[in-house]
Amino acid sequence: MKPTALSENSRHFLNIVPIYAFGEAVLESLPFEVGYTITRIVAEIAYRLSPLQRAGMEANVRHVLRVTRPELGGSELDRLVRKTTHRIFWNRGTAYADNTVMATRRHLGDRVRFEKLGNWAANWAEIAGVRASGRGVIIASGHVGNWYSGGILLGLEEVPVRVVMYRNTAMHGMVQKLSRRGKIRHTYVDRDPFSMAEIVRALRGGEVVMMMADVAWGSRTIEVPFFGRPARFPVGPFRLARLAEVPIFPAFCTWRRRLDYAATLGERIEVRGDDPDRAEIDAAGRFAAVLEREVAAHLTQWLSFTPVWDAP
Repeated sequence: MKPTALSENSRHFLNIVPIYAFGEAVLESLPFEVGYTITRIVAEIAYRLSPLQRAGMEANVRHVLRVTRPELGGSELDRLVRKTTHRIFWNRGTAYADNTVMATRRHLGDRVRFEKLGNWAANWAEIAGVRASGRGVIIASGHVGNWYSGGILLGLEEVPVRVVMYRNTAMHGMVQKLSRRGKIRHTYVDRDPFSMAEIVRALRGGEVVMMMADVAWGSRTIEVPFFGRPARFPVGPFRLARLAEVPIFPAFCTWRRRLDYAATLGERIEVRGDDPDRAEIDAAGRFAAVLEREVAAHLTQWLSFTPVWDAP
């Protein structure tokens, strides 16, 4: 399956500057209940009028459910696929609303909550140890939950955070405002031919670099098992870790309700070995295994609309 360019994934009738400007005005000025209700209505419109995105997500969900719920079949499986996909569209609206609220000038006080789960403290202490040695780390995430809010959480840890991402022109303004709240810097990899060198310098300078490591938009890929079938993952995060000689830490930020998040920080993944290609594949496979657990636990928050597997 050939990776799809970002522009093709973002080509949606609602992915335009006026829609984001309208959403920001609504969520900044109206009561929360009203703003989130309007956002859900827009998400419902997107669900009903987005057949290509809906079909791609349904194919992804169907495969995951066949693996995690093998007892389902026929019409029962079809109903759950449709129900889950519908909820995913709604949850994408919730993620957008949360991000917009955090990007506005509203005083949020204690409205935004993060609970650090599992071995967060121990793994963050390990990150601090790596940075104390003069090296940076890569925080690798995927399209599960709200990855932008995860950047805000890391920014609150008072460490230099750089997000590596593709530019979505329509929502660029909102992303910039959101990043200022978390004191986050950006490196855009789709326009600057020297971005790789900039990222390596940042890592060798002790920065925390956040990257999405699950969707290969027009980039080089490696193939690893994911829910029992080969899937393509971008090679970039794993190659950068190898070249800069820094570890990768998987991290995810899922929500329990609006502006209320559960954050997980996984164990370090090293990209080392005599065979560089094999080292990258092994590291990608370890990340894919962590992502698989997150997707299985939070399937309605898996906001990846790009088809993951080739048609059987």
